[in-house]
Amino acid sequence: MKTIRTILILIAAGSLCAAVGQTQDVKQEAKIVMTHVKYDGLKQEILKHRGKVVVVDFWATWCPACQKAFPDFVEMQKQHADKGLVVISVSLDDASESDYVETANKFLTRQKSHMRNLLLDESSKFWGEKLGANSLPIYYLFDRQGKWVAYRAANYGQEGIPYDKLKETVAQMLSEK
Repeated sequence: MKTIRTILILIAAGSLCAAVGQTQDVKQEAKIVMTHVKYDGLKQEILKHRGKVVVVDFWATWCPACQKAFPDFVEMQKQHADKGLVVISVSLDDASESDYVETANKFLTRQKSHMRNLLLDESSKFWGEKLGANSLPIYYLFDRQGKWVAYRAANYGQEGIPYDKLKETVAQMLSEK
């Protein structure tokens, strides 16, 4: 009888350990989901970070240059968050198309994008006019007072955004208190 009880306890303990291991795996692969915002909500998101340097990266899953640059923004956030940097990723994928939204969320999860991830719920015509560009990627840089200080959009035929220049500018701004 003791043998059967011991075997049952060992099986239960093994099952419990396996379940705990699976729970940890699920936590490591936690799905990242974007927050839908309108343009005014995006402005409020930027303004609430006054006192910090803010980089806003506009991207889309259908933009190869955006996907190539995205890991740099994730790394920038990791390296400088403790110094007062906030990186906000803003997807310009079509919010009304669930396939695009799901693809974008999967991309963010694969990139381990633990920064503020937004989906701009506006038409491409609207954001093209508001952002002053019709080509991606685009980034805006705001100083600690919330003032826009740098902007860059990729032009057709270019290789995207000069990330090294952005990195230098961000480092300089972070050193200024």
